[in-house]
Amino acid sequence: MVNEVRIDGIYDQRTLKHLKLCGIKYFCFDFSPKSFNFIQEYVFLEQVIPHLSETDRIFVHFSRSNDPMIKKLADDTLKAGFNLSNLYFEFDEWAKDMDPAHFEYNYLLHFSGDHDAAKGIGKNFCGFTFDFSFFEDLFQKNLLHQFSSNFYTRFGTKINESHFLILKMRWKSNIIASLFDFFEFNLITMPINADIEICYRNVDLKKLSAEMVLFKGNKFLDQDF
Repeated sequence: MVNEVRIDGIYDQRTLKHLKLCGIKYFCFDFSPKSFNFIQEYVFLEQVIPHLSETDRIFVHFSRSNDPMIKKLADDTLKAGFNLSNLYFEFDEWAKDMDPAHFEYNYLLHFSGDHDAAKGIGKNFCGFTFDFSFFEDLFQKNLLHQFSSNFYTRFGTKINESHFLILKMRWKSNIIASLFDFFEFNLITMPINADIEICYRNVDLKKLSAEMVLFKGNKFLDQDF
């Protein structure tokens, strides 16, 4: 049963403060320049880091593992007083010219059928993220059970209780109940998007709270999270 929820794409201090009051301790910030939820480093350092506690887990999203901003962000975050053991880099794709054995920070890989995620697994690998749409496609093709068996056969030895298995959903997603019989997700993420915004990059905090109440009511979630 999933016992933690993360909110993705936070871009302002106001939303972060509201989420912390709601009891959320897992947050993701997007450093991909093309993202609608892109956050600038100075905003992250000056308006986000000061409001975090040592029990919060922070994820920073980049499109590729060879982004030149990665080391700078890690160094600056450490200087700002945040423990890097609670910071996780999250990549859509592992760069072919990089050796994962030499990557010195915690990181997660996005799993898809477009590339071989195994090539990005190194000593600081902390788990996989999956888009819900990936499983929707498998479910429609009646391939969910087969994929689950193949996944755990191939990666089961590389994932233990200290690793993340993350399901990235949307507020309006239709739940596939059987999915939670096949996969042991320990974190579900929901995005800051138009479903909970008054307008572009302006979160409706009342609507966010209402959607979170509905989401917490799903039977696959541990009600104590």
